[in-house]
Amino acid sequence: MVTIQKIDALMFSEVYDLLLDFRNKHLTAKDWKNIFDYKWDQEKKYCGYGLFDGKKLVGFIGLIFSQRLVDNKIERFCNVTSWIVRKKYRGYSLLLMEPVLKLKNYTITDLTPSRVVYSIEKRLGFRELDSRLKILLPFGVSRTNGNISGCHCTTDKHLLERKLKDKDLKLFHDHIPYKCSHLITYDNNDYCYIVYTRAEGSKIPYCYIQYISNPNLFLKYISTIRFEIVRGSKTPLIIVDSRLVKHLNLPFSFNLPFRSIKLYRSSNLRPEQVDNLYSELVLLNLSTIPPPLEICLELLNAPISQRFDPHG
Repeated sequence: MVTIQKIDALMFSEVYDLLLDFRNKHLTAKDWKNIFDYKWDQEKKYCGYGLFDGKKLVGFIGLIFSQRLVDNKIERFCNVTSWIVRKKYRGYSLLLMEPVLKLKNYTITDLTPSRVVYSIEKRLGFRELDSRLKILLPFGVSRTNGNISGCHCTTDKHLLERKLKDKDLKLFHDHIPYKCSHLITYDNNDYCYIVYTRAEGSKIPYCYIQYISNPNLFLKYISTIRFEIVRGSKTPLIIVDSRLVKHLNLPFSFNLPFRSIKLYRSSNLRPEQVDNLYSELVLLNLSTIPPPLEICLELLNAPISQRFDPHG
């Protein structure tokens, strides 16, 4: 008999046999454990649902829960990850999603859906986040223009703890255990806190910005920020989701001629209010972006009108 049961962290070894079918070569068992036992407060005492045939686990859907302060209001999030079902039981796949859709007052995200999952979730009422990607090129960045009068930039964790406030300080503490880099740029009036990851498993590494606390200050000090990320990560390529820098006229930036599909289901949040933190993108250090060499070829082959963002 096929049944659905909640999965908790103690069942990791049983689920791990299924997760190996994803064939993510750079992910170890220690990496996979991150989506079962993440370090921030867990409102729910489970981390997903399992599909069982008797006592045998034949399917799994991971759920990463978090609570975020958005526009001074607590919002609940559930990030869907690692939806996998043995081939023989694919007809039961939707049973795993049923209890997820019944979550009340949650914004549900899927930031790495496969084509099949994308089709299913669209029919279930999920909407696309702005899936365009922007690449920030290293042009115009040097040690000289990386420092602007009145602007300071640091990755020092002790200084970050002193400068960050309220929700940003919580984000910082919650993500310290993972493969994230934390950067703060500040002046006498305000600061911009940035969280980014460095893509692994690629011949040409690149950085992926996951969170920007203050888009306007990000724009104001973009040369400093770009310089510090390039220097700290030792890679010249920086990629960011367009929705995080919406309407910003960023110099030396291009829209990439493809999309990295991300989906969400929410009754009250706008796409630009949904970033990539508290998700599998951070916990597993995942990226759905093609390798940089493929990106360069796409750019060369794309029409000029597709290469440049009319807004910057």
